[in-house]
Amino acid sequence: MNKKKIFAVVVVILLILIVALVIRKMTESDEVNADKGFVFDKNSPIKLKDIEIFYKDINFKEESAKDYFKDSIVNPYTIKFFMFLDENFKEFDSEEELLENVRKYLDDSMPEAMAGKLFELYKKFVRYQLTLGEKANEWGMPKTTEETVSFLHKLQNYRREVFGREIADVLFGASIKAEEYPLRRGAILNSRDMYGAEKEKRLQQLNQDMWGDEAQNVDAYAEPYVKYREKLAMYEKDFSEMSEEARKSQIKIFREELFSPEQVRGFEEVDRAIAKNEKMDQDYKAREAEIIHDASLEKAEKEKRISELQNQMYGDEADALRRRLAIEKGAGSAVNK
Repeated sequence: MNKKKIFAVVVVILLILIVALVIRKMTESDEVNADKGFVFDKNSPIKLKDIEIFYKDINFKEESAKDYFKDSIVNPYTIKFFMFLDENFKEFDSEEELLENVRKYLDDSMPEAMAGKLFELYKKFVRYQLTLGEKANEWGMPKTTEETVSFLHKLQNYRREVFGREIADVLFGASIKAEEYPLRRGAILNSRDMYGAEKEKRLQQLNQDMWGDEAQNVDAYAEPYVKYREKLAMYEKDFSEMSEEARKSQIKIFREELFSPEQVRGFEEVDRAIAKNEKMDQDYKAREAEIIHDASLEKAEKEKRISELQNQMYGDEADALRRRLAIEKGAGSAVNK
């Protein structure tokens, strides 16, 4: 039984990895067609607080589990508790042993009525996990954004068949929406054919479509540096058509929008250091090339002069430079074999 359960869990993990992989490979031709419908849109009961719960770390060993089910056994915490039970009783090889020990644990830790209802739902959850791998295999591994969204639809529809629509949406809705939103957002951000202004407009519409009255609060969850990296991705096409001076000017505007004056100065100091290092590397390569191509010098003399040049230009960092160059040379030799 454990092997089957592990396989089912692996399918879900793979789904998350697929979402991340597809986002990285996104192009405009693979853009999500929102007209096909969201799994959970702004009219669904899944709100930002449910996403917070989905990502919240809860230690049911140290906390009283019964406190999470006073109002209802079906809530955003239920699946977290069931996954805790899976982990806590993973040593049992048969479904019968697992359920027997889980039932005893529930009876010992909470009121009888609550324990009975949770146990009946957990039994259904166990059997759902045992069938999920086979179902996912039938659906096939998604390779595009559109297929991944379709996979999410199929996954949630199957859960609705097993648990009933209302219960399935409460149990799994936050996890689906937490996967669907970044997938669709990534499709917009990583489009190579849209300009930044159009992406901004589409992101605003996406937030409205998926979160409704909470749309303005979505971006508040992102750290400033994450927002900054998104801005750079959003305006990638614009940057490709700008002069270097205009690009730097626009980047400075983004930094001033998102960071304090002190942080902006920090970015500028890093920029200057990077530019200085790049200039030094360019000068070094030019002078190294002169030595290498000097026909009047023997090999040993060339190596001596190159070492002296490295010491002169890089000082205490010369040894680090030599190690880096040796690694690059070794990697290049391996590729050419």
